[in-house]
Amino acid sequence: MSAPSVLFVCGRNAIRSPMGEGLWRLRFGPDAIARSCGVIPAAFVDPFMVSVMLEKKVDLEDFSPIALNGVGDPPAELIVSLSTAADRMAREYAARTGAEFQAWPIPDPSETGGNRDMKIAAYRETRDAIAARVAQWEPTPKSA
Repeated sequence: MSAPSVLFVCGRNAIRSPMGEGLWRLRFGPDAIARSCGVIPAAFVDPFMVSVMLEKKVDLEDFSPIALNGVGDPPAELIVSLSTAADRMAREYAARTGAEFQAWPIPDPSETGGNRDMKIAAYRETRDAIAARVAQWEPTPKSA
């Protein structure tokens, strides 16, 4: 199945949206066009995110967070918001570029308290929730 180009958007582009980008390529192949960005990008990528993605053989160690206005061309065919904080900007961007918009609200694992094992478990849950959405993705009439 051919996948559309996709842009994953979340709050800081440090956890959920890079996970989406990596998992999209994992499912559809390294040539799949997947990018990610944040509403207000973090200064660096989250190390727990890198760790749990390496468990799936997705290396995001050199990933650098960027803002939505830093994405550049060509615009994606599908815009996926992974946080309610990013929904409005992602929806507006999709409308401006003619892209399909989808909201996949996924909790932010960095808000999980507890010890390291509890935090890693939360990051794995987030990764697996995004992976499940990517695995279930089917083209809509607009993206087909």
